[in-house]
Amino acid sequence: MSTQTDWLPRSRTEVLAMCRKWLAYLIETLRIAWGIPAAEFTELGNLFNTAETLLAKAQDEAERTHVITVECQEAFKALTAKMRFFRDRYFKIPPLTEGDWAALGFKAKDPHPTPTPAPDGVPAVSLSYPGGPHALTIHLGAMAGTRELAVESDYGYAIYVGIMPPGGATLEQAASDKHYLMKPPLDGKGLLHYRFTRRRKEKLVFDAEESSMIVYVCCRYENQKGEVGQWGPVAYAVIP
Repeated sequence: MSTQTDWLPRSRTEVLAMCRKWLAYLIETLRIAWGIPAAEFTELGNLFNTAETLLAKAQDEAERTHVITVECQEAFKALTAKMRFFRDRYFKIPPLTEGDWAALGFKAKDPHPTPTPAPDGVPAVSLSYPGGPHALTIHLGAMAGTRELAVESDYGYAIYVGIMPPGGATLEQAASDKHYLMKPPLDGKGLLHYRFTRRRKEKLVFDAEESSMIVYVCCRYENQKGEVGQWGPVAYAVIP
């Protein structure tokens, strides 16, 4: 019987260890064979280096400050989002061999897994202002008239976020690492993966220059195998 939980390690040290395995294993020939663009691979490496450096500072009593702690949190948020993107986009097609799977730090697949149904619920999302500058709170739950989160199929929430400057992003803004939106999204397809969570509430913190821009948030259920359900409605708010 499978008792698999979310595949991403819980501790920051273990997250770095897994990402380090990815960077070492994905030599150029394999990266090309799996269809991973050089720019994406480079970005993953840069995010890893930033997170590793900031974690070392956050763990050093002589260097640790509130700013370092916040920067470390944001660095790991960005790194884990990119790692989820890699797994969903590049580690499923073509299928990995058991050797590839082990080399990338994933647990061996259960030869006799308990069948897990695909998510069939539809989550709702709303936003509120928690107080403080440049922050919003995401509230998650079931759509009215639908059942609540079910562990066996709708294991947690996959949250997607996008930011649109007033009037829409320019081509340059859309091509930046923030991928600002040129127009309001119809669902979550045009948004960036923010995080996976089983909590009903998550806090969003923005850069100061994003004040007065509009943030769009959408989510869908995700089961223990990484399968996702239908998009919920898109919520939006002006960034304070």
